Amino acid sequence: MILKNEMTITEAAKTHLLNVVGENAGLRLSVRGGKGCGGSEYDLLPIPADKIDAADDYFEIGTDKKLFIPAIDLLKMFGLTMDYIEDDLGNRRLDIANPNESGRCGCGKSVTF
Repeated sequence: MILKNEMTITEAAKTHLLNVVGENAGLRLSVRGGKGCGGSEYDLLPIPADKIDAADDYFEIGTDKKLFIPAIDLLKMFGLTMDYIEDDLGNRRLDIANPNESGRCGCGKSVTF
């Protein structure tokens, strides 16, 4: 299933993701449990074509490049917005805003659902 209407990925985030993906087929965005003080963390890993899981849903980020979401994490990702931002000090980061989160730790790295 294509997640075209279920997620928002800004052009800045797509550009960043395409720089990260390299020669791989895409990136897999998943939720890892048991991490950090919030209990879960987002995990973003490059995925070669031979490691794509047929059960994964995806969001197209460029020609022949996709952001894959494991089926088990799909409900946690609905409504998610991803942006790549630079603050006033020049720090850059991928920013994920997810309405399904019930909280975040103080540093913003780990989340709860």
